[in-house]
Amino acid sequence: MSEPIDLARFKECLPFTLAQECPLPNDWSNPRNLSNDAHDPGGETMCGITQREYAAYRKARGLPVKDVRKITQAEGEDIYDGSYWMPDCPTLPAGLDLCVFDASVNEGPVQANKILKVTLGITADGEWGPADRRRGQGHQERAGGHPHVHGTAPGRLSPHARLSVFRRRLAAPRQRD
Repeated sequence: MSEPIDLARFKECLPFTLAQECPLPNDWSNPRNLSNDAHDPGGETMCGITQREYAAYRKARGLPVKDVRKITQAEGEDIYDGSYWMPDCPTLPAGLDLCVFDASVNEGPVQANKILKVTLGITADGEWGPADRRRGQGHQERAGGHPHVHGTAPGRLSPHARLSVFRRRLAAPRQRD
């Protein structure tokens, strides 16, 4: 039995984001996956998941709060799927879904939505509805890929220009083309 398309596509996109967030994505417990950059407002993170986000995730499931260093890969992937991939990325064309997913991880889903809408020439209200989905699908390039994939990068750089990690991250999608 094949996976639902949104789950299969999530699993296809996740490694691109994890390549930036998790130095050893196959070993989530490795201390090298911990980041605590003084310039990053997210604070201490493990494979891109902040302590605050991990605590909220565990509390919502009636579980005791644990140090983010103890996060399992399954918990991390569940957070990435539920908090950043869903509900909008499965409705986007391939390529654009990855850009929005990655932006959601770093800027938050509302800001990622605004970047997407500005790129598509849609009023940036922070919500992605049925009319927006139709507009996004209508922009898909006939010859494979999405014409606005690279258009999302300039909108992402300005809020994070001070962090060199974001400059590397924004260059990465072009290198994978």
